[in-house]
Amino acid sequence: MNATMIIFSFIRAVHPPCYRNAGLLLITPEYNNGIPGVFKNAIDWFTQPPEERMGVFAGKPVGLIGATPGTFGTAFSQYAWLPVLRVLGTQVWSGRLLWVSGAMGKFDDQGNLTDDGVKRQLVKYMAGFTEFVRRMKVF
Repeated sequence: MNATMIIFSFIRAVHPPCYRNAGLLLITPEYNNGIPGVFKNAIDWFTQPPEERMGVFAGKPVGLIGATPGTFGTAFSQYAWLPVLRVLGTQVWSGRLLWVSGAMGKFDDQGNLTDDGVKRQLVKYMAGFTEFVRRMKVF
């Protein structure tokens, strides 16, 4: 089985549950001030076949957060996602921003968030995003 078939099999396995989600939370890193290629490619796979393109994304509320070891958080990556999400017909929540800079010092070796300030921001972000999803009533 080649790499394309492996990716396609994975996408087919997780594709149906995405139809049922009330909203999507994209957690993005930032590479060279932009969208990570592998993450963008995964989103592209979710739009296949073309006739299903809007099924996963159209009208769905989407939140964007991210963390990076850099100093600007994931601001550039999150901004770069906006045109992609617009083309897919999503409803991007812009009520609160969360881009974590200096991430290497805010997570432990197992990937657990240890920074109390970021934890508070995350709780506020998720409360706002959850309310946005409820108001959208996509189900």
